[in-house]
Amino acid sequence: MKRIRLITIPMSHYCEKARWALARHGVSYYEERHLQVFHYPRTYWVSGGPDVPVLIDGEQIVSDSTNILHHLDQYASAENQLYPSDSAQREEVEALEELFDEQLGVESRRWLYYHSLKQPGKLLGVASQGVPAFERMLGPVCFPLLKSIVNRKLRVNEKTVQVGLKRCQEIINHTDSLLADGRKYLVGDHFSAADLTLACMIAPFILPRQYGIPLPSIAEMPLPMQGTIKEYQETRTGRFALHLFATQR
Repeated sequence: MKRIRLITIPMSHYCEKARWALARHGVSYYEERHLQVFHYPRTYWVSGGPDVPVLIDGEQIVSDSTNILHHLDQYASAENQLYPSDSAQREEVEALEELFDEQLGVESRRWLYYHSLKQPGKLLGVASQGVPAFERMLGPVCFPLLKSIVNRKLRVNEKTVQVGLKRCQEIINHTDSLLADGRKYLVGDHFSAADLTLACMIAPFILPRQYGIPLPSIAEMPLPMQGTIKEYQETRTGRFALHLFATQR
């Protein structure tokens, strides 16, 4: 029997998106975890690129969390598929998924690194969960290089973070308005890729307890982050995402 393998950075919310889909569909898999930047040799070797998650399903190599969700729907029962069969609903789900992936997820990640990179010990403690021992040992030694690469790759600086937070608030205002009618899910009557992606991409702002790895409590986060986390947890969207983690994850 083939063994499905998922290559991840354990704290990544894009990797959590793939983990959640695998768990939801009852697909048995092995998670191969790596520390940020240390994952490059492995992902370039397997998929030809730097990004995670990467799914290895027999002879098939699937990169990108959205592509992985589409691939995994083949293993789902009709009622558990993440993409509706109705074409109009499917288009709406995919549009929301792209919005959350390409904007909310990008900016929540940038915000997280901006603050967390200032406290390397705490960051490495979260990021190193389940990675090979040599990566855990080298992480503190290589941290200045890791920080430089992450800052450059993700364009992490005060200006981009402030602009990103403003955009995140606009997106959350939009989803707040969608949820104002009391709907159970963002699109239609079933949990979809839109719901799953929203919950994962807002996760750095709300710290769900059911995340794929243990996350710090609010009190353990850098002080400048705590007010934002409390604020986002209390939005309609934040409460919705926390409920999804509690009931669907």
